[in-house]
Amino acid sequence: MKKKTLALVLALTLLVAGVVGGTLAWLTDQTAEVKNTFTVGDINIGLTETTTDYKMVPGNTIAKDPTINVAQGSQTAYTFMKVQLSDDFRKLIKDWATAQKVSDPKEVISAWFSSTVKPKIMAADIEKGYVILGVLSPKAAGESVTYFDEVTVPATVTQDMIKADGTYSIVITAYAIQAEGFYTTEDPDAKQAARAEAFKALFPDETLLA
Repeated sequence: MKKKTLALVLALTLLVAGVVGGTLAWLTDQTAEVKNTFTVGDINIGLTETTTDYKMVPGNTIAKDPTINVAQGSQTAYTFMKVQLSDDFRKLIKDWATAQKVSDPKEVISAWFSSTVKPKIMAADIEKGYVILGVLSPKAAGESVTYFDEVTVPATVTQDMIKADGTYSIVITAYAIQAEGFYTTEDPDAKQAARAEAFKALFPDETLLA
C-alpha cells in the first residue's frame, strides 16, 4: 500500500512539474534575411593614339596625342604611361644630352616631350631609353587624359647625330592601379604623396624621381 501511495505521489509530482515547465517559454523573434552581395571591382583602361609616319628633322615639332581612357564601369584609377625608345632614338637623345651637357633625366625628357597637362616624370633611364609619366589626380570611369602633346626634335640636334637609315620609334604602354586605398585630399602635397605611393605599388622596382 505504501509503495502504491509513493508511486502515486511521484506521478503527481512529475505531472505538476510538467505542467509548470510547459507554461514557461522564452519570448523569441527572427527577422527576414538581408543579403549582402560583394562584387569584385575592376580596373579597365584603354590606350588610343593617332599615329602616322614622322620626319626626324632638327627643329621639327610633331603633334602627338597618346591618351589613356578609363572605361565605364572601372574603378577610379591612377594612370601611368611608359614611353620606350628604340635603340636608335635612345642613342640620339643620349648623344644630344652629352653634347648639350644635360645630365638630369627630367631635363632631357622635357626637352623632347612636352604637354599641356604637365605629367610628372616619375622614373626615367636614359641608358635604357625609357620614361614613366604620371598625372596628379586619379581618373574616374569615363575620364581620359592625354599624356603629351608634342615630340620636339631640338634644333641643336646635328646631322651627325641622326642616322639616315636609323629606326626612330617609341612604344607606349599604359598602366593603372586602383585609387581606393591611397590617401587623397585636395591638398596638393597630399595628392602628390598619394600618386607617389600608387606609383611605387605598381612599379616596386623603379626608382622614383624627386
